[in-house]
Amino acid sequence: MKPRVKEIIKTLHEAGNDAEDCLSLLQTSFLYHSLQHLHECRKKIHHFRDIEPQLTREIAELAREHTDAKPYVSVPVHLARIGECTEKLGGCIEKMVKERVLFSDRAIEEVTYLLQRLMDILRPMSDIILARNTILAKYVNESEAGVVRRALEYATLHEERLIEGLCIPFASSLYINMLDEIKNIGWHAKEIATKLTADMAVEVQ
Repeated sequence: MKPRVKEIIKTLHEAGNDAEDCLSLLQTSFLYHSLQHLHECRKKIHHFRDIEPQLTREIAELAREHTDAKPYVSVPVHLARIGECTEKLGGCIEKMVKERVLFSDRAIEEVTYLLQRLMDILRPMSDIILARNTILAKYVNESEAGVVRRALEYATLHEERLIEGLCIPFASSLYINMLDEIKNIGWHAKEIATKLTADMAVEVQ
């Protein structure tokens, strides 16, 4: 493998690790109403956002001559989208903190559970960037499907609580937006895992 391809893969792996760290920071912000952790997360997101266009162009150029670079062509963009969704999620938490919006204990438990499950997805996703492991990819795919199912279930139950007048509309909007961004992050993580192992899955068959 060409040295520059290895360097880019290492950078992508580090970005994956940063994405997991960001979710941990967001979870802390959410639980303890802390803006400091949100700022730390944004620094990580903005750093990768600045370098992503160049990485995407470079890996695409390398892929024309080096087949081992081809599976990574779309990875920088998916990581950037994970960053964007994470920033939107952080924006919801920031509104919650600044405007002192209170979530019910149930809603807090649900969001915390989903954030933890996302971290459990991003960790192996980052490992797949380094070592294109089909077993880890299967875990990511199954876990992402589980997050989507649970998020949809939570949204349905929340809608019932809203109809019953048990939720404040503004808090409800923040909650639903958070569920949407959580699903989006999971989807992009799944896409990275799938694209990096697709040709390997065919070989196994």
